[in-house]
Amino acid sequence: MLLLYFLQNLLDGGAVLAVFLLRDVMDKIINVIIVDDDPIVLFGIRKSLEDLEQVNIVAEFQESTTLINNLSKLSAHILITDLSMPGGKYGDGIRLIKYIKRHYPHLMIIILTLNNNPAILNNVLGLDIAGMVLKQGAPTDLAQLFAALQKGQRYIPKTVIKLIDSMNVNNYSNKLLSPKESEVLRLFANGFLVTEIAKKFNRSIKTISSQKKSAMTKLGVDTDIDLLNYLCSIPNEFRVTARRQSIESQECTGST
Repeated sequence: MLLLYFLQNLLDGGAVLAVFLLRDVMDKIINVIIVDDDPIVLFGIRKSLEDLEQVNIVAEFQESTTLINNLSKLSAHILITDLSMPGGKYGDGIRLIKYIKRHYPHLMIIILTLNNNPAILNNVLGLDIAGMVLKQGAPTDLAQLFAALQKGQRYIPKTVIKLIDSMNVNNYSNKLLSPKESEVLRLFANGFLVTEIAKKFNRSIKTISSQKKSAMTKLGVDTDIDLLNYLCSIPNEFRVTARRQSIESQECTGST
């Protein structure tokens, strides 16, 4: 399945073309922007990139508002951004990726994440990003990322490849979530109520409720408690916070 995914991207162009274009300038300085709402993560990524030759960090941001407000003023080849950064005007996750690809199509996007749910990761990769870096292995992954880009290749960690391939092995195909369902569940797991998710995405409460229900059906869960138990069962899948719906007992820890 993953092979078919790569073949499709080769046919469609997109990020693959951008990778090959970047290969032509890899003997020059590569300008990079990094974005993460955690200053400690920003520091770690910066230190890892400083160890790489030809990489120049042109800016750092902690949310999407300042990123987008300054993006047109910056000369950058690569954007390394966290998947989950609540609070910014332009959102995060799939919504932010789509916005950047629409307005800055030549900017290569590398996703930084702790998420290890194959359905979520598959949806993100389906946006034709140039690569992905897991926070757990950022120093090694970043070095391998730039080595792959230098060869004109996309970079996806072996762990992610195995997770996506496991969807077929474990008959996971019927659980594939749509991008919108993925975003709704991600925010729900971060403590957002349906009404808040609707406001964030400027959609109706009915639409968000339907997307949440559809995702729950695919995952085979019937109640919010069952849904949180499912999300908690996958290490580092979602950051599940104490809910404001009197289900604090279901709290578990993790990150996106």
